[in-house]
Amino acid sequence: MSPAADSNAALAEPPTADAPAAGLRPCEQIRPPEILQELERGVLGQDRALRYVAVAIFKHTTGKVPGNLLMIGNSGTGKTTIMNNIQRLYNEVPEYQPFRAVTIINANLLVDADRLEFRPDRLLKAVEQRARSVAGPEPSPERLKQAIERATICVDEIDKMSSVLAGKPNALGVVLQQGLLTLMEGEQLAYPVHAWVDGEEKLVTLEIDTKHMMFICGGAFEGLYDQVYARVTKPGSGEKLKTKTIRTAEGQVRIETYFSLAESLKMRDLFTFGMVPQFMARFEKVVLLDDLSIDVLRQILLKSFDSPLVRAQEFFRVIDIELTIDDLAASLIAEQAAKDSRTGARALRPIVSEIINPLEFDPWNHPALERLDGGGYRMTITADMARAVIKK
Repeated sequence: MSPAADSNAALAEPPTADAPAAGLRPCEQIRPPEILQELERGVLGQDRALRYVAVAIFKHTTGKVPGNLLMIGNSGTGKTTIMNNIQRLYNEVPEYQPFRAVTIINANLLVDADRLEFRPDRLLKAVEQRARSVAGPEPSPERLKQAIERATICVDEIDKMSSVLAGKPNALGVVLQQGLLTLMEGEQLAYPVHAWVDGEEKLVTLEIDTKHMMFICGGAFEGLYDQVYARVTKPGSGEKLKTKTIRTAEGQVRIETYFSLAESLKMRDLFTFGMVPQFMARFEKVVLLDDLSIDVLRQILLKSFDSPLVRAQEFFRVIDIELTIDDLAASLIAEQAAKDSRTGARALRPIVSEIINPLEFDPWNHPALERLDGGGYRMTITADMARAVIKK
């Protein structure tokens, strides 16, 4: 290839979803099972929810129909993790380069509390920052417009913007839901940006059409659990709690009564909570994330990059100590964390931190330290260490 050709290739426009680069598949060929497999690399214990996310991504990237989702789950069940992994998926799959404008924004930032006004410009500003990396250096107005209009918008803590708060009307919540509803239906927004025109950077106004954006909203919906539980257990409701048999890490068997929000939630419960019916109608699916089981919590403890154990292992590796954990200790920790279903995987952190702290404080004089024959050292978290913390 000649130097001139090299120069022209360097200045070439990035690939678009309509015209993928040579050697890349059309997005229609990346089907939901493949998307699901990729998402499962970064999210544990939410296979059912991820199936809906995979379908939503397929619909969004093929431009067929909007795949907007509302995710409901207790703190620590993986809502933000799923949002982050959507972004990771777009970044790692070459065919999804045109869709890499992903923004995760807190719901309360989209409303001006003083003026009771929805602020779509704040949302577009966050999207623009990501869109510039997609559009490449010296982007034309057309390239920026394409990148922005194909964005994925992840709105976190949407439940904090309900139309009812502490039993009283919440005007901010109504404003936010109506504002997002308009965007999800498809709105033309005039948005000023700096873009390159005829070799010069100029201030231009783009007409942004939001109908091709994908919206993933999520929240813990604190209070919804108690609200639905009260309805289910109310005398005469015709519903009842279920039971399950549990075998503990120590081998004991017990029967527990449990309540599952996913199995009992009805759309009218969300209306009672304060979600506007017209807003809810714009979501293709309300996805309830599962409470994390003992087995899933154990997997997260041992394998998740964000696990407090994995992070501790990285610390000890720096000082030439291999930190391990025996099977029973891992099961005991997961079993204890599962008792706090409202905090999900976050319940692992205080337990592990309590166990790890004495080891981190003075590992060289700790009785658990052992020298390895091949050099280096090892420390093992035992079941006795776990029991000692759990019994406190």
